[in-house]
Amino acid sequence: MRASKLISMDDEQKGSIAKLREFTVCQLMDALGSSYPVTTAIRPIDRRFRICGTALTVECAPGDNLTIHHALHRAQPDDVLVVVGSRNGGAALWGELMSVSAQSKGLGGTIIDGPVRDPLEIRALGYPVFCRDIHPSRAKKETYGRINIPVRLGDILISPADIVVADANGIICIAGNHAQEAARLASEVLLKEKDIKDQILSGRTLFDIFNLAGCVAEQQNAKGT
Repeated sequence: MRASKLISMDDEQKGSIAKLREFTVCQLMDALGSSYPVTTAIRPIDRRFRICGTALTVECAPGDNLTIHHALHRAQPDDVLVVVGSRNGGAALWGELMSVSAQSKGLGGTIIDGPVRDPLEIRALGYPVFCRDIHPSRAKKETYGRINIPVRLGDILISPADIVVADANGIICIAGNHAQEAARLASEVLLKEKDIKDQILSGRTLFDIFNLAGCVAEQQNAKGT
């Protein structure tokens, strides 16, 4: 099967990614709303790992990472490999050597909806890898899947060149044409957080800052307490 043409980043998208890197997934969720799609079942090998970059999507056959090797070969700096299709494949789709290769090419990270191996080595390397679980067996390299097609990662739909942001809180996807607005809204959240922190350090409690006394009184009155 012929692989899809890879998509290059323009200067505007590079700027958007640089801006979005300033925010956590929590801050972006606060900015975008609690109903914004997020997936939390795919976890970072190291809780300090963070990812922000453009998606290079991969759909592979169960237990087979041939397509991932091709995508890694073609990937460009700051790309984030997003891999689906082998959640229950019974073999690791990614490991230390692939992480070394990805890091040497300047990739932004790898997200696997399935198993990986070599977690200690990857953690020591410092290349951000997110996965569903760990499995020691290596994958086959026999069946080619697809590259650069829309994929579903848990509760989120990711299209090629969407911006993927991931950290210990979860994974979200932001379409390129919404990136600047998302960054603007997250900047407002960041300013509000700073103001709240300053008030806490001055001696106020969150109960006071959020004016929760009226809410508590209303609930107590409704319960007759």
